Amino acid sequence: MRLPFDLEIREQDVATIVNLLFGMLAILFLAVANDIGIAAVFVLVCVLADGADGYLARTRGQGSLGFQLDSLADFVSFGLVPSILVYYAVRDAVGYRFLLFLIFVVSFLYLVSGMLRLARYNVVPQEAAFSGLPITAAGMIIALYILAGLPAVGLLAVALVLAGLMVSDIQYPKVRNTITLAVVGALLLLILLLYAIGTSYWIISAVLLLLLIVYVLNPLYRRYFR
Repeated sequence: MRLPFDLEIREQDVATIVNLLFGMLAILFLAVANDIGIAAVFVLVCVLADGADGYLARTRGQGSLGFQLDSLADFVSFGLVPSILVYYAVRDAVGYRFLLFLIFVVSFLYLVSGMLRLARYNVVPQEAAFSGLPITAAGMIIALYILAGLPAVGLLAVALVLAGLMVSDIQYPKVRNTITLAVVGALLLLILLLYAIGTSYWIISAVLLLLLIVYVLNPLYRRYFR
């Protein structure tokens, strides 16, 4: 589809727009209904859309427009939405007004770190590996942490650690293995299905969260403990 200002929207760009759409829906459900669970589920939908975008970009090519659209959508879905998720989840769990400022500061630090992570990715070539934890993985961890039913207060520590990892220079591998991507995609779809039918989904969320923790810790182990 060609836009009026002579730029073309490709299939991969449609996936990016879907990513942005569900990011916006997550914010709306948080603001209007205070529904933390559905917002976390929508983040996982954004992950699937982002994965589809990445696959199409690798197989069909990605133009300069698509590259910029991808970063803008990722900032909303995996930067802004998770930061608001952290704020709402911890605020509702703690209930002390004097802690609201601390919760806000942690959420804001995560948001700024995500913005810096994407800005660096846009200006610094990262061919072999990601420099710093990818923002998609960070947002996914926060969503899965919530869906796994873990203590909400722990999100403050989780968000701070993720913020630090995103702006670090630790090298994270780009996952291109078809089997690995298929397993992650299947687990994400299973979580969405179980949530939709109202069946317990926390076990699958915990399993996928554990896999992501392994991904996060492996470069740290190689760098600092070998």
